[in-house]
Amino acid sequence: MKRWIFWLGVIISLVLLYFAFRNQEFNLVWAVIKEANYIWLLPGVAIYFVAVWARAWRWHYLLRPLKTIQTKKMFPIVTIGYMGNNIYPYRAGEVLRAYILRKREDIPMSASLATIVVERVFDGVVMLGFIFMNLPELARLTGDSGFIGNIQTLALWGAGIFLIVLMIFLLAAMFPSRIQIFTTWMINRVIPTKLRGKITNLTARFLEGLEALRSPREVCLLYTSPSPRDRTRSRMPSSA
Repeated sequence: MKRWIFWLGVIISLVLLYFAFRNQEFNLVWAVIKEANYIWLLPGVAIYFVAVWARAWRWHYLLRPLKTIQTKKMFPIVTIGYMGNNIYPYRAGEVLRAYILRKREDIPMSASLATIVVERVFDGVVMLGFIFMNLPELARLTGDSGFIGNIQTLALWGAGIFLIVLMIFLLAAMFPSRIQIFTTWMINRVIPTKLRGKITNLTARFLEGLEALRSPREVCLLYTSPSPRDRTRSRMPSSA
């Protein structure tokens, strides 16, 4: 409460809230609030936290090659990350949860960010799968629907992009030493000398974060129910 940055944040929040609500018709807002059926909030919130728990469990599996962390410890970190996504622009909450994970579990940010990127790639593939499953219905939409009229083209381009990125990550996970040699070769020719060592180290940590993709079984476990038994092996990386 005594730090100036706290009060600066409060002032910025109040100013932005003013611009957000200055043109609102509060009588209509209040009428909608009175008519809302709030009983549906209970199952909605419950389903949301079940989904967050599932994501925390999935992240736990992605991080197991680096360090075994219980899902109950991952859950608040994932929740903080989603809070950050709701507040900060450009999904900065993903960087926030990687930072908190480094502070709490001493896992390098570059390695944990690699697992987060893998998460998002898998999410993209799954969402595109849902779109392809509903393409016959989506194709019936007319051009009056706006951008949705081009959903088939969007799905094809999106599928191509996500599958290419996924393939690159799988190859990087399967052949980390060769990828590291290639990236080092590129770094030595493009990056200034004083930055080469740091960027090479970050690249190595990022490749460590892809280690879970080396096993088909680990990849399949990302979308199955949690196993009652967990492996106890843990390899502590140095912090970056």
